[in-house]
Amino acid sequence: MKTPGTMQVPQLEKFARFLEEHPGFSPLLEGEDAVVCGFQAGDCFLTLDEMERLIAPQTPRELLLRTLLTAGPSMSKRRVP
Repeated sequence: MKTPGTMQVPQLEKFARFLEEHPGFSPLLEGEDAVVCGFQAGDCFLTLDEMERLIAPQTPRELLLRTLLTAGPSMSKRRVP
């Protein structure tokens, strides 16, 4: 595990907003100071870095690709520009 570091206010706000919208994710706290060491989602453990990547803003192309990959068969046959 990485050495604990300080989270900046925008990062905390981003995590808080995500957790409000996705109640299945729970922060895992460690020690007397309740340092967040990761997040639990069902049986899955995510590090802070993995959570950062999960909730990071994506480019329109990445969003389109994700939509196409998760869409039904009629969408998956379209060409990506």
